[in-house]
Amino acid sequence: NYPNPFNPSTAIPVQVPHAANVTLKVYNILGEEVATLHAGMLEPGRHIFTWEGRNNAGASVASGVYFVRFATVSGPSFVGKMLLMR
Repeated sequence: NYPNPFNPSTAIPVQVPHAANVTLKVYNILGEEVATLHAGMLEPGRHIFTWEGRNNAGASVASGVYFVRFATVSGPSFVGKMLLMR
């Protein structure tokens, strides 16, 4: 993601080689799901998702370390660390 650390938002680029059913979720340091940025099909190519430091309910989250997880149903997953500084 970039920028990292970030405030108020960060861009998360992903690239998929072929159409796939994927999830892109943000988790806190305890492993609790904070936000779902995407769940569903993605066409091949590069995609950029933005997280503005809000949970699924739309409330701002606290400063700290968060993890973004990109996963496909039938393939690999990737986890990245992000630092939100308010």
